[in-house]
Amino acid sequence: MVSRKLVALATVALLVTGCGAGPTSRAGRQESGAAARSSPTVAPGTGDADDQVTVRVHRLRLRSGGETGGDRIRVMVGNSTPHLRVTISGPIDQGENAVTVCAVTDETSVPPGTNCVLPVAERPVDLPADPNLRGAEISIAGRPAVLDLREIAITYTAQNRQVRLLLPNLDPLTDDPGCLGLGCPAFELTPPRNGNLVGEASWDDPGGGALDIRTTAAMPSPGVSPAPPAYRVVSSSASASNSGPGSVSISSTVREDHQSLMVLTNTGEGPLLTPVLEATWP
Repeated sequence: MVSRKLVALATVALLVTGCGAGPTSRAGRQESGAAARSSPTVAPGTGDADDQVTVRVHRLRLRSGGETGGDRIRVMVGNSTPHLRVTISGPIDQGENAVTVCAVTDETSVPPGTNCVLPVAERPVDLPADPNLRGAEISIAGRPAVLDLREIAITYTAQNRQVRLLLPNLDPLTDDPGCLGLGCPAFELTPPRNGNLVGEASWDDPGGGALDIRTTAAMPSPGVSPAPPAYRVVSSSASASNSGPGSVSISSTVREDHQSLMVLTNTGEGPLLTPVLEATWP
């Protein structure tokens, strides 16, 4: 397995080699987003409707100008066509800071600038088609800043329902009321199905993490966050490492008429550095 430290170092040059190039103003983002949407690629919806899935990452924090590994997330998926559609919800138009979305072919390589777009919040963009496409990376660069994204949604035609997420550094658990019910960050695959949801989180450096599965019987309306009491923890596991790598795994049976979230929490006192989450949905 490639060290997550090497992954972070390999990808830190991303914006230098091209992905960060381009307009960072609101007008520039809109132009870039429009160009991506109008590019002559086949939209993800052209396959079998039963195979269309969306990975959702809720309440993710990115930091620019800080410690290495905190400024990006890379999501690897089992897609059957060379097309991904990405939608980001949250305050991504940060003036001097640039949020960039890039199509990636593996966990470590730096994508060329032609595989990157500057998105506009709430507007889906189709990433440039690539026969070797295996995922997307979302990053922030610029002056030191903290960016809290409400949601990252990646839609594609699925070959399988396995997802591997190379996550940014996670801050320790806080008393933020917005995180108590949904979790920060939380992960989901839609549409849901009946079956066994399995996940494993790992990290290279000392630290502690908890992984749990939370469900709610009432599916929330689009764009509406349910109240924290709507969720209940159905399975949970925690692990801590004081001297080296650590990991935690979990599984639970979930139902298609429930919303099921997998939540990774930093239970230590310092940042959980560049953790990796592997999840398989039913």
